[in-house]
Amino acid sequence: MASAGKTKSGKGVSAKRAPAKAPAKRNIAQYKAMMAAEAAVPMRKPNNPEFGSDAVVELLNGFGFEYAFLNPGSSYRSLHDSLVNYNGNVKPKVILGLHEDVVTSMAQGYATASGKPALCILHNLVGLLHGTMGIFNMYCSGMPIMILGGSGPSDPKLRGPVDYLHSANTQGEAVRPYVKWDDEATTLDGVIDSVLRGFKIANTSPKGPVYIAFDSGIQEQKLDAPIELPDVSKARYHAPTPAAPAPDVVAQVADMLIKARYPMIIGGRLGYLQAATEPVRELVELLGSAYADDRTFVSMATRHPQNLTGSREALAKADVVLAVDCADVHWTMGGYNVRRSNAYKKLEAGNKQVIDLSMNESASRRWVRVGGAIADTALQVMADPITGLRLITEEVRKRLKADRTLAKRFAARIKAIAEEKAALTKRQQQAVKARWDETPISPERMVGELWAAVRHKPWYLTLRNHRSWPEGVWEFDGAGQYAGHSAGGGLGHGTGASVGAAFACLGDGRFPVGIIGDGDFLMATGAVWTAAHYKVPLLMVVNNNTSWFHDEEHQHNLAKRRGRPVENAHIGTTTRNPDVDFAKVCEGYGATVEGPVTDPGDLAAAFKRAVAVVEKGGVAVVDVRTANV
Repeated sequence: MASAGKTKSGKGVSAKRAPAKAPAKRNIAQYKAMMAAEAAVPMRKPNNPEFGSDAVVELLNGFGFEYAFLNPGSSYRSLHDSLVNYNGNVKPKVILGLHEDVVTSMAQGYATASGKPALCILHNLVGLLHGTMGIFNMYCSGMPIMILGGSGPSDPKLRGPVDYLHSANTQGEAVRPYVKWDDEATTLDGVIDSVLRGFKIANTSPKGPVYIAFDSGIQEQKLDAPIELPDVSKARYHAPTPAAPAPDVVAQVADMLIKARYPMIIGGRLGYLQAATEPVRELVELLGSAYADDRTFVSMATRHPQNLTGSREALAKADVVLAVDCADVHWTMGGYNVRRSNAYKKLEAGNKQVIDLSMNESASRRWVRVGGAIADTALQVMADPITGLRLITEEVRKRLKADRTLAKRFAARIKAIAEEKAALTKRQQQAVKARWDETPISPERMVGELWAAVRHKPWYLTLRNHRSWPEGVWEFDGAGQYAGHSAGGGLGHGTGASVGAAFACLGDGRFPVGIIGDGDFLMATGAVWTAAHYKVPLLMVVNNNTSWFHDEEHQHNLAKRRGRPVENAHIGTTTRNPDVDFAKVCEGYGATVEGPVTDPGDLAAAFKRAVAVVEKGGVAVVDVRTANV
C-alpha cells in the first residue's frame, strides 16, 4: 500500500515492505533470563515418583508442556511441589499469574501463538470459578488446553473446614457445558488415565479445553512401590490423523468452484496456524478466486492482488463461497444483516452457494449457542480444513490439466480481481489519509505508526483493536502472524493472552506486539507483572478512548430512538475524572511506560523508544489517547 500519510521520520506508513528480519530459532540470552527466574534446586529422578503428584508431573513432562500457567492454591500444593522440586521447575516451568482469569488467558494466548497444547492449573472450586470466563474463551476459540484443578480431598478424614467450603462433589460440573471433556478420578491409576485421555481429546479436532480434577489426597499419596508409567510418545496417546473429505465430496466442491462465475474463499480460524498460508494461497491462485479474511482472522498476505479483505462489494458479487474453518458461517455471509426469512429465500433462489469446510458440526453444543444460526450452506464438508484444502486444490489442478480452457478463463478473472484490489487499496489509503492528523488520535494513525515501528522486526500481533481496525495498513504475510480475539467475547482477555503469546514468541525469536482496548486492559493489568517478572519481552499498546465505547454508543443510539438525552450516554460507560494513570499502574508492575500520547506527531518517537525497550528484553506499554471511532 502506498503512503497514506507521513510519519515523523518522513517515511510513508505503508511504503513497499522490505523483508522482515528472519526469526532466530531462539533468543538464547532472553530465554536464559526467563528460565533463570525462579530457577529451582535440581533433584529430579527420572521416572522414579515417590508421590501421586510426581507420577502426574512425569506425564506432563513427557507430553512436552513447556509451561504450567497457574495461580497457587492449597488444593494442589503437592502437584506444585512436584513441578518445582521433583521436576526441577523445567518443562513444564511454573508461570505465576495474579488471577485465574489471567492464567486461563495466558494459556490460550500461548496455545494460539505456539500452535501447541497448553497447560494451566486452577485451585479447587474457587480458582475454577474465577477462571470460567477464560475457559469459555478457550472453548469458543478451539484451543487445545489441559486444565488441571486441585480438588477435595474426597476422603472426609483428610478434610479441614476450608476443604468443605472450597470443594464440590463433582467439580467438573461447573464447566462441563463448555469443555470438551472432564473427569475426576478417585484413584491414582484413574488420574493417570484421565491425563492420558484428556491430552488426546484436547488435541483431536475440533480441538478444545479439557478439565481434570486431581484430588488433593491422591496427590499426596505416598507410593508403596515403583509405578510403571506409559511411554507417552506412543501414537495411541496422541490425536488421530486429520479427518479428510470423501473423494466424491471433493469432486463436488471442485465442480462448484470451477463452474462459479465469481468464486470467493474466506479464511477463518485456521489463520492461527502458519501451515495454513500455502494451502490457502495455492487454491486462491489456482482457481483465480477472490479472497477475504473472516472477521478477525488472517490467512493470506495483505498485499496479494486477490485479497479483497475489507471490500463489501466482493462478497455481494460472489456466487460460490468456500468458507474455510469459519466459526459462524451465517455471520461470515452477512446473514445477521437481513431477516432470517429473507436469508433463506436468497439461498433457495440459488443466488449464492456456500460451502462450509470445517469440523463445526462435530463440536459439542449441549448448553451454549456458540456457532450461531444454522449456516446458510449448499454443501457442508466435515473435514480438517487444511487437509480439505489440499485435496480440493489437487482436484482443481487435475481439472485444469484436463481442460485447457479453464486456465484462460481463470487468468481473465485474476486480472479483473487485481483491478478491484487496486481500487480497494486506493480507498483504504484515502481513508487513512483523511484521518491522519486528527486529535484525539485516530485508530488509523495509531496502527500506521505502530506498523512503521515494527515492520522490519519478526513481529507477531497478539491482539488488535476489533471494530476500528483499518484494513490494509498492517501488512501480513499470511497465516500464523495474528492470534485473533478472545473468541468468546470475554473482556479481560487481551493482556493475559498477549503475555501467554509472548512466552511462545520467546521460543522462536518473534517480536510480540499487541493493541489492547483500555477497558480490556484495565480488567487484567496484573498480567504485566508476569511478563516483567519472567523477563519476557512484550510491547503492548493501550487503545485508550477512556470508554467502553461500544456500550456508550448503544446508550447514545437507544436514547436517540427513545427521544431521551443523548448527553447521558457517558454515565456508567466511561473511565474519566480521574483518568487512569497507566504509567503509575504499569511501572508498579515493572514495565516501561510511554504516554499518555495525545499528539499524533509524538507517536513515532514513543513507539521507537518502546521497541528499543522490548529489543533489550523488557516490557513496554504505550498509552495512546484515541478517538472513539
